[in-house]
Amino acid sequence: MNFKSLFRAALAVFFTAATAEAGTGAKVYCWAPHLSSPILLDSHGQGIGSYAGRPYGYKILGVAGSLALGDQCDGAFPDPADSLKRFRTGWWIGALGNRVDISSHVKLQVNWAQFYPKRLEVKGDRPGVTTGPVRLYGDVWNCTTMFGYPEVTLVFHLAGSQDYAIPNRNPSGFFYVVAEYNLTAPQVTGTLNVSAGSILRNNITPVGYKINRTGGTTTTPPFTGYNQSGEVTFLSGT
Repeated sequence: MNFKSLFRAALAVFFTAATAEAGTGAKVYCWAPHLSSPILLDSHGQGIGSYAGRPYGYKILGVAGSLALGDQCDGAFPDPADSLKRFRTGWWIGALGNRVDISSHVKLQVNWAQFYPKRLEVKGDRPGVTTGPVRLYGDVWNCTTMFGYPEVTLVFHLAGSQDYAIPNRNPSGFFYVVAEYNLTAPQVTGTLNVSAGSILRNNITPVGYKINRTGGTTTTPPFTGYNQSGEVTFLSGT
């Protein structure tokens, strides 16, 4: 094998290794109503933003989804002698340390500024512990009113070492934003009814009105393998 062939082979090994190490094994799909397809978070501590443009209105009502712990952590390991593979801290004098709970979460940042107060979080002592499908309603954020400008950017963050002392490296699941998204002003129609045939001065005349709210569409997350029908709903406190 000549030098050029060796060089090309070395490059192939390098790029293959770099690609393989680009992620930590995480597999969390994220979505919001303005997206045509989900965004994949494949590394703990990762954040990916999505620009929603200048919509007429973007109103965030909550977050939802399902998150499960993986089997890899920074500073902890599944106990190979435990049938449940519960996590233990690092090696101490030839043995695994104490049992420990591991955590992970996905949180939503709006316009690279504030984090929405509700987040999808899982905590447990073994791989496979899950939140189950949940929907968490929190504060209503009308983005245009809240930030004072029409542009909206949503950023999905997966927990990392800055969030927990021992973060889970490879959680899996689905996360989506529960929101009303109007690219343009909605068309409002309705009727106005006056019960009397004539209106007399100083007399009260009942007037009724009806606003039509039909014609809207419901957008659901385009996830494969996720069932919304089992979601448990948690309402925000007052």
